Amino acid sequence: MTDNAPANWYAQPDGSQRYWDGSQWTDHIVPAASPTSSAEPNAGVAASPPPTPGEPDARPWWKKKRFVIPGAALVAFLGIGALGAAASGGNGEAVASPSPSPVVANSSADPSESAVPTTFVMPEVVGSNLQDAQDSLQALGSYLVDQEDASGEGRLQLVDSNWTVCTQEPAAGAEVPVEARVLLAAVKDDEPCPGDEPDESNQAKEPTEPQETDEPADDAPQETVAQENARESAVSYLDFSAFSRAGLIGQLEYEGFASADAEYAVDAVGADWKEQAAKSAESYLDFSAFSYTGLIEQLEYEGFTSDQATHGADAVDADWNEQAVKSAESYLDFSSFSRASLIDQLKYEGFTTAQATHAVDEVGL
Repeated sequence: MTDNAPANWYAQPDGSQRYWDGSQWTDHIVPAASPTSSAEPNAGVAASPPPTPGEPDARPWWKKKRFVIPGAALVAFLGIGALGAAASGGNGEAVASPSPSPVVANSSADPSESAVPTTFVMPEVVGSNLQDAQDSLQALGSYLVDQEDASGEGRLQLVDSNWTVCTQEPAAGAEVPVEARVLLAAVKDDEPCPGDEPDESNQAKEPTEPQETDEPADDAPQETVAQENARESAVSYLDFSAFSRAGLIGQLEYEGFASADAEYAVDAVGADWKEQAAKSAESYLDFSAFSYTGLIEQLEYEGFTSDQATHGADAVDADWNEQAVKSAESYLDFSSFSRASLIDQLKYEGFTTAQATHAVDEVGL
């Protein structure tokens, strides 16, 4: 959100109006007025710009892996770059957007076509799932939603669907401007909201006898807030993609977690790294062709141990002759090869002589 572009409705080049919530465009759009309307097109308004240039965008939470890019993918990539250059006017300069100006109401326009809701009735979201509460508010046009840890521990709410709303501001039933901020305080789903704990101070306490146990007292240190956040982030990454232990630690450190907290989190999730290697191997083969040794080397590059990488390559049970054919076809799509040079190239990629010869025979060289 910038001071130069406050939350408001802004006119678009086609005459429609779209709502800018202060940090991004929303999907709320009011169609352009009818041509028979007495209002001048875009009277008193200018097309609204994107967020202020230079303001950092949210970085993707996953890092790209190193892939062997086949020829067809390279050509597609170069084509996309050419389209980007054409869109910028061919001279490498971005096309400037006009500065925003507030929408000026036109009294002569049809209210049914130009009226834009400016308020909404605050719903009751206490007790709701935090993600569902946000969705309900956004459906009413409210996008300025702040959220906080109701326990007061300052924890990050990485997965909103795992939290429950305890309090809300404003209260349910209040008429609220769409540009007003809404505050939702929540706790994790398995935790009670502050003040909901049963009051045992007035309950009669029965005397209890100390129980003997052979188990040592649990004096292990409790998880810190940073460790908890790192562990939840590690779980989210593993739900999205396959990682080696070293790769996941590096990803968490890249996200700003301290090395000690990152290592704690990765060990705490208890992942099966051989299973992760197998999943990663399947992902690579879905994208490109690999030889058996080439796939093992790629997995080792991603941080898997030699034993884990070998397990991953064995687990996919690939037809390496078929992989050699796919690789040969990819090379021929990109460039010309003689029979001997294509065999040498495939052997360089880790295919055996028999596999490379089979592939060259299959492609007709």
